Amino acid sequence: MGRIEESVEIDAPIEAVYRAWTERASLPACMRGGAERGVAAVEVAPLDRIAWSGGEERPGHSGVVTFHRAGADGEDSTRVMLQLDTEPHGLWDHLVEGLGFTDRHVIDELAAFKADVERGGPGLAA
Repeated sequence: MGRIEESVEIDAPIEAVYRAWTERASLPACMRGGAERGVAAVEVAPLDRIAWSGGEERPGHSGVVTFHRAGADGEDSTRVMLQLDTEPHGLWDHLVEGLGFTDRHVIDELAAFKADVERGGPGLAA
């Protein structure tokens, strides 16, 4: 089983970041905890954390994302911490994970998410 742990600090209030995370359709469902191919949220604590499991269709796949106020007094900044546990199935999945493509994809998705939230992309305005 592979584990990916990444975080990103976003210059936006926690409320806007949490809402953007739960509403952003372009994030893979496996990162949002949304329903796709059996992925289902198993714990939701608004403005704090979302945990999910892959269920029957993606056994061994689970994750949690947590949201933390990170700004000093008067600053609106949020740290998003993501942890994914994946269990590759088949040769292709093992190759992709072994070469680090899964990690790179997560890093790229978090960077794109940060950029979208900070520029107030469509539907992301605080």
